[in-house]
Amino acid sequence: MDDTESQPHFSGSQLIIGEGEQCDTIAVCDVLATLLVMVAKGDSDISHLESDKMIALLSQRYQDRSAATLERLSSAIMSLANDADVVLTLKKAALALSVDEKQDVLRSLLEVAAVDQQLETGEMEAINMAGQILGLSQDEIHSRLRSLASSL
Repeated sequence: MDDTESQPHFSGSQLIIGEGEQCDTIAVCDVLATLLVMVAKGDSDISHLESDKMIALLSQRYQDRSAATLERLSSAIMSLANDADVVLTLKKAALALSVDEKQDVLRSLLEVAAVDQQLETGEMEAINMAGQILGLSQDEIHSRLRSLASSL
């Protein structure tokens, strides 16, 4: 068996992690949705502004304005609540993203955190964790957080 098959890789819009019975298939948009929800819940409450922003970001990014966007967000909420390995799954998924894609995801997370013109401690912690999941440097994460905080 080719060693590259065990590495995270894309098949269409699906991210394949693992091989054989240990294989997980994750839609790339579900990874983004899960991280968006994680950040929005960082202040213990997902506001209407945050919900609207997450829907807009996912709809714009994937040209999908249907109920599927709401389903992705609902699924992301359930993943955070029920999947003890969600962080590990997201870390594996992030391995297949390019640096530009990771930075684009971080940009989206910052937009959701800033939509209510407040940056709560829990949101900053969630963004830090999401940045680590994405494999971004602490310098980049903290620089982007400081820039966001100073703009609010």
